[in-house]
Amino acid sequence: MLNRSVARRYAEAFFTIAREANKIDDFQQELEKVVAAIEEMENLKEYLAHLLIPAAAKKEVIEKIFAGQVSDLTMNFLKMVVDKRRESYISVIVEEYKDMADEHRNVAKAELVAAREVPEEEVKMLTEKLSASTGKSVQLQVKVDPALLGGVKIRIGDQIIDGTVAKRLEMLRGQLKQAKIS
Repeated sequence: MLNRSVARRYAEAFFTIAREANKIDDFQQELEKVVAAIEEMENLKEYLAHLLIPAAAKKEVIEKIFAGQVSDLTMNFLKMVVDKRRESYISVIVEEYKDMADEHRNVAKAELVAAREVPEEEVKMLTEKLSASTGKSVQLQVKVDPALLGGVKIRIGDQIIDGTVAKRLEMLRGQLKQAKIS
């Protein structure tokens, strides 16, 4: 697993440049395009991660692939990442950048896990309530997990709201164990 703190430092540096240039969205789109291309092109990810290939050769490949598709700032950033031997961090750097951009836009991502499909109007109502309670614009991603007996689990950042049947049964079991029978 890659060290996220390393990726965060690079993302912070590029995000600062983007904020000063007032191009946060533009640079995010460019970075997402770069990651998509690296993932889609056969062997490109392995090529960039290979330790024996010189940085100059990698930068030349990046220049050929992305010239005209990304700004000079993004191109220079990618070349600097290659010079620092952090090529394998590019996708994590982009994820960190996107998190910073969402924070800047006052957007919070949340995940709703339910035992069954949740009706759209309930999702909309829950999104509005979460937005009101957090003070941020919440983007709710809904997942269905049939393994849940019932109820829902919501994760916003590092906060979890567990309203599943399994959690309630667990809490009830703990209360019954502590109950004194007279």
